[in-house]
Amino acid sequence: MIRVIWVMFYAFVAACGGGGGGANYGGDPVIPPPPPPDLRLARLDEYREQKIRVLGDAVSGVTGMAVMTADLPTQGAAAFSGFATLRVEGAQPLILSGDARLDVDFGAGQVSGGMDRFFGTGPGGGVADYDGTISITGGQVQHDLRLHYAGALTGAGQQLALSGDLEGRFLADPLRAVTAADLAARVVQNGQIRDGTLVIVVETEGVVTPQPP
Repeated sequence: MIRVIWVMFYAFVAACGGGGGGANYGGDPVIPPPPPPDLRLARLDEYREQKIRVLGDAVSGVTGMAVMTADLPTQGAAAFSGFATLRVEGAQPLILSGDARLDVDFGAGQVSGGMDRFFGTGPGGGVADYDGTISITGGQVQHDLRLHYAGALTGAGQQLALSGDLEGRFLADPLRAVTAADLAARVVQNGQIRDGTLVIVVETEGVVTPQPP
């Protein structure tokens, strides 16, 4: 099977402001304190590093993880964590990033999870946090994953509602990651239907097999 590599662009517009300097007669110049660091920048760095580990990077010569072809485990469970990227098309596209998680129960053959803590661009520029959760339900454990998602996000004067199906694969042997995407997502943005793209990349430390009593 042909492996599909999804390449997503991260847009993080740093909001900055300037102020006029006034004369300080007879004294030393007043230097304002630096603004506090934006912790979202650190999260973006983590997402980029994870994307390179899992999907690779042609520029730096890093090879991504191969699609898992071995038999899937029939017992045990694995918790995956990573990131999600949502792009909503329009005159001013929205590009959001957030946390993603998957819980895979190989014994029961079920997959569930969610996406939250989104942040990203708004129509007026700058960066905003988006409240809400996108849930992942109904997935069955198989090589060709099909995961249903649904949820709503609000932020920067935007109301986003979306639902659909992610198609993905398990990666590496032994199992180390999952990547899944909906490349033709439909997003309702403030009452209007928009085209979108939703991608998740998540990793695990391994399958935990229950010990016999």
